[in-house]
Formats: sequence, C-alpha cells, structure tokens
Amino acid sequence: MIQLSLDGKRLYATTSLYSDWDKQFYPDLIREGSVMLQVDVDTVNGGLKLNPNFLVDFGKEPLGPALAHELRYPGGDCSSDIWI
Repeated sequence: MIQLSLDGKRLYATTSLYSDWDKQFYPDLIREGSVMLQVDVDTVNGGLKLNPNFLVDFGKEPLGPALAHELRYPGGDCSSDIWI
C-alpha cells in the first residue's frame, strides 16, 4: 500500500497489501514480514527517487515478523485515511 505525505514530498510504500491476500499470494511475506520504503517526490522538476536512508523492516520485530497495516496522518485529509 502507499501513502503520500501531507506536504506531497514523500511517498511511503509497504510490501504488504491485505493480510488475507498476503497469506494466499505472498506466503513468504507472512514468514519474513513486510518492509516500508520512502520515495522522495520532486515537486518542482517532477520525478521520484527511492530514499536509500529509509527502510523499516517489520521482519525484525521483537515478537517476530509482522505486516505493516495502517499509516495515518492525524488531522490529514481524506487521502490520509488509506489503510496500509
């Protein structure tokens, strides 16, 4: 799933879509956990670039691998109500 930051300059993406579908179509993801990446958005010149300094590995959680479920920006607009 993806979520654009409120200022439109960062796009966050996870490798998990929907846990029931992940179980059916991506069983390795259940065993290894998902990750979240940040894509920098160039709002002046256009273009996207993967941020090499940002990676959240949910496979290394203390209680074992996990899936990213939701990312919300409190006080955001309707686009911040996307479940991740």
